[in-house]
Amino acid sequence: MLMLPRSADFVIATLAVLKSGGCYVPVHESFPAERLRRIAAETGAALVVTDASGLPRARELDLPVVTPGDPGPAGVPASAPDVRVDPEQLAYVMYTSGSTGTPKGVAVTHRDVVELTLDRRWRGGAHACVLLHSSTAFDASTYELWVPLLTGGRLAVAPRDLDVAELRRLLAAHPVTGLWLTAGLFTVLAQEAPDCFAAVREVWTGGDVVPADAVRRVRAACPHTTVVDGYGPTEMTTFALSHPVGPAERVPDALPIGRPLDGVRRYVLDDSLDPVPPGVPGELYLAGAGLARGYTGRAGLTAERFVADPYGPAGSRMYRTGDTVRLTRDGEARFVGRADDQVKIRGFRIEPGEIAAVLAAAPGIAQAEVLVREDPAPHGGTGGTRAKRLVGYVVPEDGAAPDSTDTGALTARLAAVLPDYMVPSAFVALDGMPLTANGKVDRRALPAPDAPDVPAGTGPRTERERVLCDIFASTLGLPTVGADQGFFSLGGDSISSIQLVSAARRAGLVFAVRDVFEHRTPAGLAEIAAEADAGTAETEGDGAGMGDVPATPILAWLAELGGPVDSFHQSALLQVPAGTRDDALAGAVRAVLDHHDALRARLGADGRTLTIPPAGAHADGCLVRVDAAGLRGTGLTELVHEQARQAAAALDPRAGRMLRAVWLDRGPEESGRLLVVGHHLVVDGVSWRILLPDLAEAYGALCAGGEPALQPVRTSLRGWARTLADAARTPERTAQLGHWSRTVGGVPPLLEGRGLDAARDTHATARSLSLRLDAGTTGAVLTRVPEMFHAGVEDVLLAGLILALDGWKEHSSGNSVLVDLEGHGRRDELFPGTDLSRTVGWFTSIHPVRLDAGWLDTEDAWSGGEAAGTLLKRVKEQLRAVPEHGLGYGMLRYLNPRTAPELAGHRGAELGFNYLGRFGAAGTGDWATAPESGALGGGADPRMPLAHVLEVNSLAEDGPDGPRLVAHWRWAGELLGADRVRPLAESWFQALEALAAHAERPGAGGLTPSDIGVPSLSQDEIDELASDLEADWQK
Repeated sequence: MLMLPRSADFVIATLAVLKSGGCYVPVHESFPAERLRRIAAETGAALVVTDASGLPRARELDLPVVTPGDPGPAGVPASAPDVRVDPEQLAYVMYTSGSTGTPKGVAVTHRDVVELTLDRRWRGGAHACVLLHSSTAFDASTYELWVPLLTGGRLAVAPRDLDVAELRRLLAAHPVTGLWLTAGLFTVLAQEAPDCFAAVREVWTGGDVVPADAVRRVRAACPHTTVVDGYGPTEMTTFALSHPVGPAERVPDALPIGRPLDGVRRYVLDDSLDPVPPGVPGELYLAGAGLARGYTGRAGLTAERFVADPYGPAGSRMYRTGDTVRLTRDGEARFVGRADDQVKIRGFRIEPGEIAAVLAAAPGIAQAEVLVREDPAPHGGTGGTRAKRLVGYVVPEDGAAPDSTDTGALTARLAAVLPDYMVPSAFVALDGMPLTANGKVDRRALPAPDAPDVPAGTGPRTERERVLCDIFASTLGLPTVGADQGFFSLGGDSISSIQLVSAARRAGLVFAVRDVFEHRTPAGLAEIAAEADAGTAETEGDGAGMGDVPATPILAWLAELGGPVDSFHQSALLQVPAGTRDDALAGAVRAVLDHHDALRARLGADGRTLTIPPAGAHADGCLVRVDAAGLRGTGLTELVHEQARQAAAALDPRAGRMLRAVWLDRGPEESGRLLVVGHHLVVDGVSWRILLPDLAEAYGALCAGGEPALQPVRTSLRGWARTLADAARTPERTAQLGHWSRTVGGVPPLLEGRGLDAARDTHATARSLSLRLDAGTTGAVLTRVPEMFHAGVEDVLLAGLILALDGWKEHSSGNSVLVDLEGHGRRDELFPGTDLSRTVGWFTSIHPVRLDAGWLDTEDAWSGGEAAGTLLKRVKEQLRAVPEHGLGYGMLRYLNPRTAPELAGHRGAELGFNYLGRFGAAGTGDWATAPESGALGGGADPRMPLAHVLEVNSLAEDGPDGPRLVAHWRWAGELLGADRVRPLAESWFQALEALAAHAERPGAGGLTPSDIGVPSLSQDEIDELASDLEADWQK
């Protein structure tokens, strides 16, 4: 038995047990002694491995005890034992809840674990470093432990106390690429810190229904992170099905649990074990890879749940999951509900019957039932969440009055024999159980527990206690909380304790989840809480965002480009409520201007720096009301366009007029429109996701008679600019100079003749073209192709562009093309202590990449052959070689006087590329994007010079038949004609069709060196290894 907390010692002990030919039995540190003795007897455990804290309990089991660091018996060799392990030998036994009151041990073999780790889903580098944070007795630890260790990766062991802030710190401090979170914890993190996954490639979540809104919040904050709904019982070695939501994919309203992992057979059957058609609910059965041996010492239960597989090989078995699902027409499974009473709480699988059996055996109890309820908090609660909780229902013996039941004694009794996650948080005593017409307990009629009778308690004595009392009340949905009242006695649980810790940290008080369990009350926590430190990206001090702002790379780039910039802007159009209050709307605009420093900025005379005055500046005149009564359709759209033109013309960055809002008032019966125009110097695409919700929140607060209390800005634009200015001179940045010099040096231009002329090649003389790719090819480009090549959408798009440019460009010396790539630039993970998740400003980064197709059989590539995959792998690796997502280039090019001349001496890229991501259709309802608006609008002064000879800005727009890639081409009209650009634009789409066709071929896809992290391996060697592994797998 392994009675160890999550630690490096646990990992070492697990390896040691298996290396010696043994089988490990992980037990939860909260398991009561009676449960531990039962498990030890049932498994025939030979010894217990524990640490110093577990020694007293381990010695109660009358088994030999080993602790980490023990020298071991004399004479034991230090070399590896000569032990051969059969694939069918047990690797571990993991215990889950049992409906009869007895837990059941799932017996998993070495073959089961290996089959899990060989699944193709773990290839590609997304799981090269996995966070080990699950309970050691929870089957998610199988993934966290063995997937990285058996695939050449590594794991990062999380400390025992893991709250939101600590998880954010861990993910920032370690190169974690993949992790698993229960649906409950994932939802909390999506609410509290959705941006903490920015550096994580894949987040797997499940164990319960995964809320689509939580996925959307994480995807909005981390657009490059894939979220995977992973499904699988312990009896299938952790995972059996999965559904990934990639960076470019739409998040469905109800996430499927997906398709089977490699080697898993999935059946959806009726009561006669016949398959049901798509759309019809049936019970889910699983077979094939990962199917456990059964339940240790429970032959009858094994026979009940592991039944003969009538559709598999002779003698094979399948596992009856007890879950009801329905299949979609494209073969994905969607969860419907449970066919039995089994539930999951905090990721642990629980049989309420096991708890009810213990409860019914308590003295004075005649009958007991246990349910999982999701009642809303009685007074609102944090974020309106509906957390799951266990509720026990009891009927006292001999007609005793229900109010005579000692619920505290029941809690103590259950805690003595059950893990803490199986102890109900509330009890309801009844005169009798409600019954159905058939005489069965009517569970639907069981009442919700009364809201706790919260006495006034002791009032707070200090400011710290007052803050914590308010946070307790807000988190638990209670009107008030006394300083001496315990968090858990008021209805708190482990998930809400995480919310409590996060809320306290936002208020400047730092403590761990463990402290909540130990100190429990506002008064107790007030004594031990530390002040928030600067290293956790706490809010900057008052006034820190005001004053002179040094040049950022993008501002310096714009100043160097030259020309007038007064009308350089972005805009958004919102639907606002009918009868909008002008005073509240004006107040909301003022609140946003006061809260977000950049919106008050003034452009300096040098065109490179900003000055930000105190709050209250330039608020007057920012909001204009326009009568739009009776306007609809074309009339309303024309008015929007005219007002957008006027608002852009009213911008004056040197006078500090950076924002204009136009309220199109359609009267008290029809929803109005709010046009918001911001100068591009102070807003970017991400800024709108902060600015627009803040406007709505401030308006709502003012209408309700309150004052806006917007979420704090952690790092100001001024603070970020200073960080970049300092970082530009560090050895870490200057060491990149060689890379950037090689990138921009010696690349021939795309076109013969003159380069750009700032006076002639302006927005006024530019020409444009927009094309749409068909939905089928777009779907492949956004999902299937990136998935197969473990690449990003941008990798695929650029590979297609390089193929299209072959033969189009006028210089034929080599296949290198220099491209300026535009990105969001908010790389706060590079600088600990910074947090741009709530900062409005222009953070865009532009950096050059040198893409070289190398020698390529272009005819084969155009036909979707092997050369197409070769090209994509080359382009992907060239993009992966860019340091720090290209952020260092702007610092060295514009902010470091020593390195700037060297980089400025090279001819810039003539081709610009930007993939803006995926945009949904216009929303519905107030404060959503108005129907008259497309994606973000914008414009520039006609005399503003062009940055590139040719630019392509692309995005995916959702439509009725799925997303479609839209390409907006713009070029210097005096250097190129439409007869040259249109063939290139059409060739690009044809190249993407070729890549999509290639992905359908057998053997397409695979890993590249950056996925593996072994520099000595070439692409040819990786392909050869993959081929050998595939051949071995087929055997």
